[in-house]
Amino acid sequence: MKWTLDQLRTFLAVAEAGSMTAAAQALGYTTGAISQQMQALGQACGVPLFVRDGRAIELSDSGRTLLSHARRLLEAERLASIALSGPLSGQQLRVDLGVFGSAAVAAILPTTRRLAEQMPNVTLHAHEVDVERMPEAVAAREIDLALGVAYPAAPTALPQGVTTVPLRREPFRIVLTPSLEPLRKSENVVEVANATGWILPPGSSEFGRATRLACAAAGIEPNIAHLVTDTAVSIAMAESGLGVTLATPLMLRMYPREVVTATLPGESVRDVVAIVRRGSLERESVRGVLDVLTEVFAGR
Repeated sequence: MKWTLDQLRTFLAVAEAGSMTAAAQALGYTTGAISQQMQALGQACGVPLFVRDGRAIELSDSGRTLLSHARRLLEAERLASIALSGPLSGQQLRVDLGVFGSAAVAAILPTTRRLAEQMPNVTLHAHEVDVERMPEAVAAREIDLALGVAYPAAPTALPQGVTTVPLRREPFRIVLTPSLEPLRKSENVVEVANATGWILPPGSSEFGRATRLACAAAGIEPNIAHLVTDTAVSIAMAESGLGVTLATPLMLRMYPREVVTATLPGESVRDVVAIVRRGSLERESVRGVLDVLTEVFAGR
């Protein structure tokens, strides 16, 4: 139904005044103009809104139904106008943030606390999304921005209109079995790693490709004994002596116990990034959340 707020406003005036003439006087229009607006509104609704009682008019049953809805619509329009006429800090804003395991553990609580201090009118809603699907979810407007990862050694293309903002760079480390703890600082760690079974994610995933490139950069040809996607499970298996794996400091924070790790040669890294549509950066709420995320990860 293609009615306008002006038509509803006039309709309300006619209903409250009891006649088109009285409504015209109240609104400063001619009676003819009021009549034309009501005819147009009736056509838009597809039902008669008034019935005649001699020379007077009164609302039809459909008109009475429309009246209650018109009041609510006009009140909502009034409240929206008031909200938009004030400062942005007075508006209740929502930002939907895509998160994944290790970044969520590190960032959600401190980000929420800082937002409460710096932008109390912004509510952050976290959505768990598969980390490799984050760019698509942002591009599809399922979320406003997201925490994601990028691997400098294995870059991937982003959807049109989507960009990344670096938040933290962290190195890969080798997670050793307990029996290999004496070798954690040994110069022979590559030799040991080549002689040990590995726990890695499938090579078809971005993380899987990145771990294999990291191994290659370190001079390691991993003998893959187990294919495991979940990093926490991989770390647990390494702790149980089933093989060695790769993890970053944020990944290790997800695990409840300290495990044996060694420096991975080759300086391979992953970047924790914010993924956002370029247009969304014009929104003060999204920009504010991004600034807080930058502060949080800078302090890690």
